[in-house]
Amino acid sequence: MDLLADRLYSLWNYLWRRLSWQMLFIFGVGIFLWRNLLFPMVADDYSYAFIWDGANAGNLLDGIGARQRITSIADIVTSQWSHYFTWGGRVPSLFIAQFFAWQGNDGILFDLFNTVAFAVLVLILFWLAAGKIQSPAKSKAGLLLILLGLFFSVPSYMYTMIWLTGACVYLWTAIAECAFMLPYCLAFWQASFWAKAGPWHSIFMLLLGIFAGWSVEPGAIITTLMIIVLLLLFYRQKKLRSWQLAGFIGLLIGLSLLMMAPGSLMRLKIMQELEAEYTMPPELLWTADMFLYNFFEGFLPVFTGELPLLIPIGIYFWKSSGNKELTRYILLFTAGSILLLCAMLFSPDFRAHAGYHSVIFLLVASTAALRSLLPMIKVWCEQMPKVRLGVALLGCLSIGIWLITSILCLIIETSYANQWAVRHQIIAKHKEDNLIVVPAIKIPWHLDKITGNRSVTDMLLMFGGDLESNPTDNRSNMFAQYYGLKGIIIDKRVDWGKYGEVNEW
Repeated sequence: MDLLADRLYSLWNYLWRRLSWQMLFIFGVGIFLWRNLLFPMVADDYSYAFIWDGANAGNLLDGIGARQRITSIADIVTSQWSHYFTWGGRVPSLFIAQFFAWQGNDGILFDLFNTVAFAVLVLILFWLAAGKIQSPAKSKAGLLLILLGLFFSVPSYMYTMIWLTGACVYLWTAIAECAFMLPYCLAFWQASFWAKAGPWHSIFMLLLGIFAGWSVEPGAIITTLMIIVLLLLFYRQKKLRSWQLAGFIGLLIGLSLLMMAPGSLMRLKIMQELEAEYTMPPELLWTADMFLYNFFEGFLPVFTGELPLLIPIGIYFWKSSGNKELTRYILLFTAGSILLLCAMLFSPDFRAHAGYHSVIFLLVASTAALRSLLPMIKVWCEQMPKVRLGVALLGCLSIGIWLITSILCLIIETSYANQWAVRHQIIAKHKEDNLIVVPAIKIPWHLDKITGNRSVTDMLLMFGGDLESNPTDNRSNMFAQYYGLKGIIIDKRVDWGKYGEVNEW
């Protein structure tokens, strides 16, 4: 056993020393860009490519009539004004989504910007965990944990990270919230940080606070609570600064604009009247049925995905060195993560993707805990063969599974992109038909049973990743309007093979 542990640990050390942080970072960002390039506009992307028609139940319900395409920034402003008063308050993120939907996804504009956003999020999470702005070279293990956590623990990965509308609502708002918290966290660790900040710092934090508060409800609320804790701590330590208060005021303004949007209540009313099958029946609200539904559909899937991230935190508290500041810091982000999931149990509809920001907050706590444990783990490895064996196996398996899963995801998404490309060829040949029938998208070799929701799944196809079997249903309807078709549906009985154009997958 000792000999095996020593050899495996030596092999792992050899590989780890030659694996630079740049290689890890470029691999993570590169795969992310590749997947963005493969993924087309789908579902709500087409609805948001049109001016929001709040007077006629918006753009996301079945059976709606003709809508007007967005052709300018002024159209987006008009659209979001209507959206705010008739559907919901997530104006900044959906403004960005409508901008990219207007530009279309035939080019690579959104793909590039979304990849930059992913890279920025990784760096901000690294800095939050470190408590300072430093190169990822300072902790390759911390960088690896963030990349693995974003790949494996984020719920509904394609929905929240790759899909145009979903990425703007979840990935981009996570950046706003984490970027806003970064100065506060740096001040927590460095008493001199912005100690002599001027009025421009306050103005900057006020604006950043508005965007962080005006992001997405669960994340914005928990961000506000965590900032309150930090402000109370700064007050007790007599290092409360004007820029911190300005940022908090901006955060409250943004949160108020988000939570008090008139459209949020109107949306619930419209959905209950016109799309009752997609909402919790009014008589079941605040009952045991609602809480059970939210637990199994939202809380449990997210928490299960977060379990690996809790391991470094558990070990830290088990073998804590007594660093009071670090313990407070880890507890702050861990509590924020868990509190978000608990609060969402009281939501009328808690789907797994709504727990996205819980993973983001927990990643900060987990990475901070891991960084503090690394010296201790090194000593354990020198003293105990079982620890050496465990570290070697964990390291090799983590990177190996990440690599294999990435390849499987790319196989699925390449097939997905090819099928959409062939579908567009069919559409071009039958553009003047009254109703175009195309084959439904199929996942090659049922690989989604292996990758789960890391990639396209049958469930994703059913609820957004494909068109529908009725031309008046929203996805088929808006797709047809976007491309100027009279009507389009999918037919699962149609075989791709009859077209002879999809042999690659």
